[in-house]
Amino acid sequence: MTEAGILLQLVGVTVSFAGFRALNVLSFALQPGDMRAVTGSNGEASTTFMDVITVKTRPVEGGMPSGVY
Repeated sequence: MTEAGILLQLVGVTVSFAGFRALNVLSFALQPGDMRAVTGSNGEASTTFMDVITVKTRPVEGGMPSGVY
């Protein structure tokens, strides 16, 4: 995966709420032409994942590298 082809990237993202880890060291990359789906039962952190991408929730560790967008 070349950095020039990356549209969206999360590296080592960890999100905690009152001591509960909703996301634990998540890494994700999206390149042109990729199709991804986010699925999961209620309480499996899919909303937290989307909230990190839209900057609604800030991770306690990791994040989106600068220069990717």
